[in-house]
Amino acid sequence: MEKINSFLALEMIQDLHLSFHSARELRGRAESLPTGLRTSHATKSPVILYWRDPIECISNLFNHPLFHNRMDFTSRKVYTTAQKLSRVYTKWMTADHAWEMQSVLPHGATLLGTILSSDKTCITALMGDHIAHPLLLNIANIHMSTQLKSSSNTFVLTALLPVLKFIHKKKQMKGVLQDRLVHQCLDVVLEPLKVATREGVMLSDPTGRSHYCFTPLVSYIADTPEAMMLACVSGKMSPVTMAMYKQFGDAF
Repeated sequence: MEKINSFLALEMIQDLHLSFHSARELRGRAESLPTGLRTSHATKSPVILYWRDPIECISNLFNHPLFHNRMDFTSRKVYTTAQKLSRVYTKWMTADHAWEMQSVLPHGATLLGTILSSDKTCITALMGDHIAHPLLLNIANIHMSTQLKSSSNTFVLTALLPVLKFIHKKKQMKGVLQDRLVHQCLDVVLEPLKVATREGVMLSDPTGRSHYCFTPLVSYIADTPEAMMLACVSGKMSPVTMAMYKQFGDAF
């Protein structure tokens, strides 16, 4: 404690204008930090969540020089003729969904459709039997021709969701607890995105112009097991509809 106080008393450190000036104040600020994820059930390893601010990820994509002239800023309707008899759907910003969302935003606001993707990935090379659960982020405004190029790196790693093994006497409960933990982590990681969706955020485009942006979630890319986990359904249920498997039509 005394060494910390002596270090903070140095003139060069005082010129930094820190928010604390003693070891006691530093400890108080450290104790006021969020406690992080907690679970009331025992696990074989600690719960560790690695994540970045999703707004920073969107900002990096939105103002990237590579995507200059390869991004749409406003929704629009495209027709084949001037009589507007036949509608053309190409990019996401030409769809009805984007048009409807844009119509409820403040005048002059920019709609940034957020795309999320997650999937468990086995890491075997030089790592043993390990599993990673990455969460990737993208924005739908980028042209599809650019997104399809792997060299564009349009999907940004936003979080590494924890993959834990719970200790419980009931085998079924282990899977339920794992899925519940994923939902809790997503709630923590995506909280800044929810705030930006409700209130908006100022971001700069590749040319340096500021935009009042709203970032609603418009798509989530996942395989069937991941989609069922996100929808909190199991068995032969549909993750996107209220239909039962007996109503699907084809033999299951």
